Amino acid sequence: MIYLDSAATAPMRKEAIAAYAEAAEKAFGNTQSLHDAGSAAADYVVSCRKLWGQFLNVRSDGIYFTGNASEANQLAIRSLLNGRPTTCRQIVSTKLEHASVLSTLHELEKQGYTIDYIEVDRFGQVDMKAFEQAVSEKTALVVMQLVNSEMGAVQPVKECAQIAKRFGVPLHSDIVQGFGKLPVDITSWGVASAVCSAHKIGGPKGVGIAYLDPSIHWQSVYEGTTHQNGFRAGTIDVPGIVSATIAAKLAISEQPNSYEHAQKLQDYLLAHLPEGVAATGEVTTKSPFIQGLILPHVEGQWMMLDCNRAQIAISTGTACKIGYGEAMSAMLAMGTEPDAARKFIRISFHRETSTRDLDEFIQVVDHSLAEFTSSL
Repeated sequence: MIYLDSAATAPMRKEAIAAYAEAAEKAFGNTQSLHDAGSAAADYVVSCRKLWGQFLNVRSDGIYFTGNASEANQLAIRSLLNGRPTTCRQIVSTKLEHASVLSTLHELEKQGYTIDYIEVDRFGQVDMKAFEQAVSEKTALVVMQLVNSEMGAVQPVKECAQIAKRFGVPLHSDIVQGFGKLPVDITSWGVASAVCSAHKIGGPKGVGIAYLDPSIHWQSVYEGTTHQNGFRAGTIDVPGIVSATIAAKLAISEQPNSYEHAQKLQDYLLAHLPEGVAATGEVTTKSPFIQGLILPHVEGQWMMLDCNRAQIAISTGTACKIGYGEAMSAMLAMGTEPDAARKFIRISFHRETSTRDLDEFIQVVDHSLAEFTSSL
């Protein structure tokens, strides 16, 4: 199968698989246990925390491991809010956030928070003037993703964090689609918390990585929890964490070359798109790893199934949104008409994607569009 859905999950690296197997054999102990097996497992986790601190340029004592990035987003947002003054009840964000963030914000709204969704332009870029006007001393938290999952829009997280810091407001950023693909420096950006996902960079599923700035006050979501300084309850998955760390180390080392490869694939795709197919996002500023496309007269779901019959894997938006409008909320936020939004498909690249893969995809799309037109 030609795999063009790496934004949903990337193929697992052989090195990450080998690391998992080795850690599962050697570090099987519970990190909370006081015997030698527990201590050995805990040592692995300490080493992984140090490496993640280097990857993100942050203090290692602010690194926490979760069951996935969706959980990490929810815990980080709520933990930061628990540490904020009770008089601060406003949250500033956009409607381009990942489903795990949007669902959390929806729940918080029911709990009395006011959510200000800042508008974005047709390329998915946040309106910085409106953002600056929205943030104040009453703001509890700013939530701003780095890279959008549907079309790859990159937000000015550093600039947003600097504006928020003027009012003493922390900023949380979901950097899942950016880590290992774009340069990331959390400390220089001034971000209070950030979240990564192992399976987006060739690591295992079931491992999320969260960073919370140790200098910022936060309170646990789970009262009485002793694991990971109270951030998350439950036994730590040591083999998964080791595997995720190896995958991250490789992704970081390959990042410049991976980005250049993705740019070449993006240029090739845009130069060979079938007539009538429109690309979303601003090509000069977006992530080249994610390509959102709007078809001329065929619904995205239909094209996805047609590609699957040809053994080509694509998507109609973020995997976590399947069954809930998929990319609809993001497209509508960018000003796309509902009818056009239903014609949305997404392809995304990994290090082994080739122009030959794109040729196969383009051929299927071209044939499907022609076949659909002739049947009308």
